[in-house]
Amino acid sequence: MLQPQPGEKRVLPLLQAAASGLVIFVLMSVVPTALGFVSYGLGLSALTALALCGLWLAYRAGILSVLGATFVALLPAALAVGGADDFKAARRTVEVTIPVADAPRHAEADVLILTDLRVAAEFTVTWKTSPPSGGPEMHHAMVPLVPTGWQRGTLVPAWRVCSGGEPAWCRRALSYPVHAVRRVDDRDGRYRLGMMEMASRFGLTPAPGAPLLQLTTPPAQRAEAAVTGMIAMPVLGFVAWLLGLLLWRSVRRLRQGAG
Repeated sequence: MLQPQPGEKRVLPLLQAAASGLVIFVLMSVVPTALGFVSYGLGLSALTALALCGLWLAYRAGILSVLGATFVALLPAALAVGGADDFKAARRTVEVTIPVADAPRHAEADVLILTDLRVAAEFTVTWKTSPPSGGPEMHHAMVPLVPTGWQRGTLVPAWRVCSGGEPAWCRRALSYPVHAVRRVDDRDGRYRLGMMEMASRFGLTPAPGAPLLQLTTPPAQRAEAAVTGMIAMPVLGFVAWLLGLLLWRSVRRLRQGAG
């Protein structure tokens, strides 16, 4: 298989080229992804080692299809390794399903699935901040999350917050349905202004430990998306490489015929 003169070009028959490309994609996707479940760094290290070996062998043998497959497989294989890491993170996420009134009592949860919930949009406050370094302004918004039977004057169990570079972003974000949420650090100084505005304008008071919350993806949905990506990315990469191979061979054949 190896050539005496490294780098000399060889063009394999179509079926043999496709089979060699498939082997490259399988090796560069399956092995690093499996190791990615142990450690993201380990998965990327394995991918790098396999890619270097594939490129070296392809250069030594002069097999263009293997060389191209190794290059093309790098990105989808890296995305598959990232999918393995996302899957691990999703499986480690602590999720609880609770009424919004119980939100202050679940500081241990990474993700809250809220029930018995009303977004009190009539008490929305917005404000903007400018970084000391003179960068672009940031726009913020805050809205109370309360039980369906909540009345003004009762403590607010949770707050939904938003930050973005454009004024319209938070208006759109706060209109999305609330399902899964994650905590925002309540020491974040950006949201103290919102709490002060809530108190002065509407007289609203947070319950002790009331969390600041942002929308997030439920862990089960995140894990499902990670698995889909681990499978779909290498498959799509192989299909793209195979189409490119067919196109290249067609163009090459036409040029040879014209010559």
